Parts: sequence; C-alpha cells; structure tokens
Amino acid sequence: MQNNSDKKFSLAGLPAKSKIMALAVALMCADICYMLSSTWSTRLDYSFGYLTPIFVLYIIYDRFGRAKDILTSKPGSNNRLLNVFCDFFFGSMLVCGTAVFAFFLYVFYRTLNWGTPSFAATFGFSFAAFASTYFIGDTNSDGERLDVYSRLKFTLLFVFPCFIWLVSAPIFSAVEKHISLMLLSKVASVVVTAMDWLGFVVELRGNTISFPGGTVGVADACSGIRSLTACLFAGSFLAAALLDKLWKKVLLVGMSMVFAFAFNLVRALFLTLWAYEYGSQSISGFVHDAAGYFVLGMTVVALLILTSIFNINPVPEEFRQGKGQPK
Repeated sequence: MQNNSDKKFSLAGLPAKSKIMALAVALMCADICYMLSSTWSTRLDYSFGYLTPIFVLYIIYDRFGRAKDILTSKPGSNNRLLNVFCDFFFGSMLVCGTAVFAFFLYVFYRTLNWGTPSFAATFGFSFAAFASTYFIGDTNSDGERLDVYSRLKFTLLFVFPCFIWLVSAPIFSAVEKHISLMLLSKVASVVVTAMDWLGFVVELRGNTISFPGGTVGVADACSGIRSLTACLFAGSFLAAALLDKLWKKVLLVGMSMVFAFAFNLVRALFLTLWAYEYGSQSISGFVHDAAGYFVLGMTVVALLILTSIFNINPVPEEFRQGKGQPK
C-alpha cells in the first residue's frame, strides 16, 4: 500500500476552484498589507506588524507537510449532518467576511482613512480567509471530495495565518482608549500602593503620582496597551510555531497578556522610583525607551521558558511511539 506522504503532490494539481480561492486570498492579503503599512510605519507600538507577513509565510511553510498529507489522503467516513452544518457555517462566514472586507476596502480608497476602515477590512479579511481554507481543502489531489473531518483538520492548520492580522491592526480608537484608561488607573494605583508600602512619600492625584521632588504622569504609553499588543503577537507566533496541543496554545497566548501586564507594572514602578531619586526629567529619552523594550524582551524570555516547560515529555523516549519496554 502506498503511503500518503510518498504520493506526488503538486499545487498545480489542485482543482481550479481551490487555486482561484487561494489567489483571491493572496490578493486580499496584499491589500491588507498596504492598508496596515501606514500604521506600521507611523506608530512605534505597531512596528512589529512588518513581521506579520514573514511569520505567516513561515507557519504556512512549516505546516505544508501536514496540509499535503490531508490533501493526498483518501476520504474517510462522513457525517452528513455535520457536513451540511459546516458547509453552511463556513459559507456564511465567507460571504459575510468578504462583504465586510469589500465595503471597508471601498471606504478606505474613497476616504484614505487609515483608522477604522483598515481594522474593519482586516477583520473581514481574517474570517473570509479562514472560511476559504475550508473550501480550498474541499477535495484531495485525486479530485475526490474529502470528508468533513479532514476538511476541518486542514482548516485548523491556518488559524494563525488568518487571524494574526487582527493583532497587527489598530483597534477602534474608542475601544483602545477605553482599555488604555482602565489599564492606566490600575497601573497608577498599584505603583502608588507599592511605593507607599516601601516607605516612599507619594500621593496619587488622578493619573499623576506626586512626591516631594516632583510629579510623574502616567500617560497612555505607560498603560501597557502598546506592549500588550506586541506581546500578544509574540505569544501567538510562539504558540503556533512551537506548540502542538490546543490547550497549550491558548494558555501561552493568555500568559503573554499576563506577562505583558506584570512586566509593565515593574516598568512603571522602576520609572517612578527613578524619577523619585533623580527628578522627573531624568526618565525621558533613553531610560524611558529602554524600560519599554524591557517589557517586550522579558515577556519573550518568559514565554520561551514556558514553551520549553510545555514541551517537556515526562514519558521516557524508549516508551514513546509504541516502542515498548526498554532493553
């Protein structure tokens, strides 16, 4: 019997429908890159967006082997009810996502507004692209219609390439402002509480921390909203590239936000202590920027350590993959 992995596979052998849909997704992706490029180049907190297409291509390349195995497999047993439901579900997602993308793409080119239209178009694109993968994997390389379970496995391989664009797109201004204000109050309150506990003379007035030598304003940049998006991006990539279990991926992405908030508290406390000791003007420039890079750097280190822990296999190698008892 011929192994699926040994069968010859060529992208050119895919059905015309699959190739057309793949080309359409690629063109939509090019538009998204163009729309978001302005944000990536003008906002330092979103400069990591330039890595998005690179990381997406890497994940697609990394999962090409598994996608090929599915597209060269024989159809298995099918669940007709689940098949009808998934066809309707992903079909509706494709239509709605494409409509949202097309409408806001039109608004963008008519107004050249780089804010809301770019995020809304990215939102529509992500769901349209994800639904497209379900239909791109509709048939195998022999032209046979795959069962719904194989199609779902194929679709789930592309969760990261489809949805990571949402992290690199600026969220609506009102939502971003609301989150920022909420984080600001938390950061300022925790910093003042910590300094008071350590014996420093400080007072919180709104979002301003006052002390005998001056004041420090907890600005939007200190809220952690900027580092939160960058750390979420890093955590999502590491989860997609280095982990295999869904619960591990979800936990790592969640921990990336926890680490971002925790290290941002450390950053805010450090800057306030520095200002308390050397004056309010001393935290501008290099000190402020270096503390900001500290948050992202420490979050990545913490995530790499957590990833290594997740990948520890307690089962001895000689017992894995049905090798049986050790000699």
